[in-house]
Amino acid sequence: MSFEELYATSAPRPRGSEVTPAVQRARRPAPETAPELHAVLSAFASRAQALRQQVARGGVMPAAQVENWEQMTFALDGFLSRPAAPRVGSGDLLRAQSVLEAELERDGFTYGDMPASLAEAVVLRVGRLAVRTAELRRLEQPPEPDEDAPPRFSWPVDPVSVTSLFGYRWHPVTGVHRRHLGVDLAATQGQPIYTAEKGVVLRAGRNGDHGLQVEVQHEGRWVTRYSHLSRLLVAAGEVLERGIAVGLAGETGLATGVHLHFELWRDGEPMDPLEALADAEPPPEPTPPMARRPAGRSPAMQQGRPLAGERP
Repeated sequence: MSFEELYATSAPRPRGSEVTPAVQRARRPAPETAPELHAVLSAFASRAQALRQQVARGGVMPAAQVENWEQMTFALDGFLSRPAAPRVGSGDLLRAQSVLEAELERDGFTYGDMPASLAEAVVLRVGRLAVRTAELRRLEQPPEPDEDAPPRFSWPVDPVSVTSLFGYRWHPVTGVHRRHLGVDLAATQGQPIYTAEKGVVLRAGRNGDHGLQVEVQHEGRWVTRYSHLSRLLVAAGEVLERGIAVGLAGETGLATGVHLHFELWRDGEPMDPLEALADAEPPPEPTPPMARRPAGRSPAMQQGRPLAGERP
C-alpha cells in the first residue's frame, strides 16, 4: 500500500480512542531534542532497510518490521506529548516527516501492504507531526499585525485527528493524482460538526463529490467549508456564532469512510487549514446539556452545544 493510499485513510474512530501498539516491549526514553529525534529516526530507517533486503517484493511484512514501526510510533507519541519548544525547530520536524513518508513509500513498494491498524497509527502520527510543524512555524515567525489575517478560528471537531493533509495526493477512490484542497479530520457517524468562527451560511446542500456540504462566509474574505455530512442543520442565510453545529458527520459524496473534509478559503484561493489553525482551540466548551436541551431535540444536543436548526 503506497503512502498516498495510506494517507487518504479516513476511517471512523470513536471519540477519545487511540491506536496503540499491539506489542508491548521495553521502550527507550522518548526523544526530547532534535538530535535525539533524528538518532531514533536513523536507527529506525537503518533497521527497516535491512529488513526489506531480506524479503522478496510482494512478500509479507515481517513481524520485526511491524515491531520497528511500533517502536517508532511509541517514540513519536512521547516526543509529541511535550509542548512545542525552541529546542526543536520546524525544519527538524519537516525532516522527520519526510523520513516517515519515505519509509512508508518504500515499505509499500516492497511489501505491498501492511496491517491496517499499524497503517492507521503511522498516518495519525504523521498528521500530528504536521500540526506540530505548523505550531513551531508560528512560534518562530510571529505574524505581523495584518488586517488580512484570519479570524481566530477553532477546530470544527474535538478531538482533532488529521488523517489527510492539504496538497497533492492520490485520490483514494478515483486513483487520480490531484490536489486535496483541505484536510480530512477523523469523525464518527453522526458526530456534530461545528462552525469554526462566527459567520453567515452561504450555502447548505449537496455539492457533487463533497456530498452534503455547508459553506460559511466569515469576516473579511474568509470562507470555511464542511463536507461529506450525513445531515444538514443550517440553511443558507443563517447567521451563526462560533461553535454552532452546522451538520452531522457522515460519508456522503465521494468518500472512503466517515470523516470531515474541512476547507479554508481566502479571496477564492484554498489555504492550508493547518497554517491558520496551528494554535487553534477545539470548539467552545459546552453548556451543561440539561440546561439547554428542550424535549424532542436531536440526540446531537447531548454534546452540549446548540444546534442552529433542524432539517428532515
